[in-house]
Amino acid sequence: MAVLTPTIFEKLIQPGPRLPWLADWLLGEVWSQHNYQQMPPGQYLQSGEQSVNEVEEMLCAAAARVYDEVLLPMPDARHLRQYLTSGPPCAAVVFDGVSLREIPLLKRLAEQSGLRILEEGWSVAATPSETVDFIAARLGVGSIGPTQLPACAALRADGITCHYLGQVNERCSLDAAARAVLVWSSFPDYRYTERDAKFPELFENLHNMMMTAWQNSVQAVVQQCPGRRILVTSDHGYVYFGSGCSFGWDNATVAPLTGYFGGDRFARLAEKPNPPDHRGVHVLADRGVAMIRGRVQTHPRGETARKLYKHGGLSLMEMLVPWLVLEAAH
Repeated sequence: MAVLTPTIFEKLIQPGPRLPWLADWLLGEVWSQHNYQQMPPGQYLQSGEQSVNEVEEMLCAAAARVYDEVLLPMPDARHLRQYLTSGPPCAAVVFDGVSLREIPLLKRLAEQSGLRILEEGWSVAATPSETVDFIAARLGVGSIGPTQLPACAALRADGITCHYLGQVNERCSLDAAARAVLVWSSFPDYRYTERDAKFPELFENLHNMMMTAWQNSVQAVVQQCPGRRILVTSDHGYVYFGSGCSFGWDNATVAPLTGYFGGDRFARLAEKPNPPDHRGVHVLADRGVAMIRGRVQTHPRGETARKLYKHGGLSLMEMLVPWLVLEAAH
């Protein structure tokens, strides 16, 4: 069934900010608790992605200024460093690469853990929607990788102790005396680089593995640092390129993007200074990057051509990320 109803079309063409409405639509209608409960994981993924693709193709064609809205400065209320450094002792868990699709799953795990939801919503990835850029923009510690966070003196000076989990089954011992605890889980992002990323079944596999990742991060905070509010968020989402889930552009239209970006969703202007003048390209000269706008699938040669799960570009599912604040139910 077509998703572009008259109501949605009116919302897309009306003046004023539209990103909040789009986020509400994604969370309330596409990636809703009802859809999650009623559909098998594969159908939930495929049907949701097709709906988002239809709306986003309209955005790219007629309402491209929505993409400018995701580039605005983040309010303090949805900024990771601000959350960690203001208020009472707290904790945050960053699941690298978790998207809005997984919010129903995260809510179910919270309920099973005896946690209630204090705040449910969304935040925005950095540009490009990559981990290193998120750390620089949302933690303010420069361009470092998550493995370097535990040794970061600037974060320790602010009372933030960091822990990095490199695998889904890895555990950590937390510092209960720290004012703020940050646990960075590399799951599920590292799975997107593996061979499984060319199969749709990866989504169901990640879904099943999330319980282990949750136990070793969120549950670890509950057990080792009791009484704290816990933020569950992500550094970026991802776009799924299954059948019918990318723009219906012909090969000639996509060819300039493939030639410039290859199999990636963004490029650094210092390395590739001449992006094509193309409706699918969003150039951010002040940030030194060019990004693919929307759900355009390039067609490079080699292994990257077969991957269905990608990130780094400027699409709704890459740029909008979960923001859940939890506490123990009394």
